[in-house]
Amino acid sequence: VIERIAQNLFICASAVAQHAALACFEPESLAEYERRRSEFKARRDYFIPGLNRLGLTVPVMPDGAFYAYADCSALVKKWGLAEHRPDGTGGSWDFAFELMKRAHLAVTPGRDFGTAAPEKYIRFSTASSMAHLKEAIARLEKVIG
Repeated sequence: VIERIAQNLFICASAVAQHAALACFEPESLAEYERRRSEFKARRDYFIPGLNRLGLTVPVMPDGAFYAYADCSALVKKWGLAEHRPDGTGGSWDFAFELMKRAHLAVTPGRDFGTAAPEKYIRFSTASSMAHLKEAIARLEKVIG
């Protein structure tokens, strides 16, 4: 009896899940999707140029995620931070801590996302409100100049 119940739970999507999936294609759902997609695009289109202008270069415009992977190596040098240490700190790690201290902004150092020059990159999220993103750019402008 337990096995027959389990088979109905994992062999295919449940009826409830299938009805929910169908609801995604209703005009109201599609309109909500488009509204949200437009909001995320507006946030990206504001925030990424702001980072680039401040010297936090985003080499690839995000297209499908609400994250920006920005090169902070020029600012690491400008602020006199260690570029790399054997223990994995330095570079983006130290820069992330400096941004917390100087601008009260939390960013994620590159070492959390791979091994291709992680000391050069930090990651920002644009999933926050436009007001918060504008505040973040204003804080960055104050400390970067």
